[in-house]
Amino acid sequence: MDISVTASLTCRKVLTVEAGSVYAWETAEGTSGHVLIDAEEAVARPCTPEGTPLGDMRLDRRIGNVENPDPDPALRRAFLITASVIFQERERQGRLPDAVTRTYW
Repeated sequence: MDISVTASLTCRKVLTVEAGSVYAWETAEGTSGHVLIDAEEAVARPCTPEGTPLGDMRLDRRIGNVENPDPDPALRRAFLITASVIFQERERQGRLPDAVTRTYW
């Protein structure tokens, strides 16, 4: 059986601002961006490298629901994967991670 890697994600904390922690993320396919995890470590939003939120899309880990999803399916999917990975590591480590790498088949 031939199993090949179809996607991978790397994200790392690059900045801490009053509003929370900014993570830079990149997929093996070359898609990249930034996500802001709020100071309460509960809400993720796409953002600029400086931590300024972009658009209205957000994921609240307490509800597990995306609010105001971006119409671009690729952007929406990348954001969901990135935010989910960061929140999963937060649960596992008991704090926000400094860096995370995931590979998906």
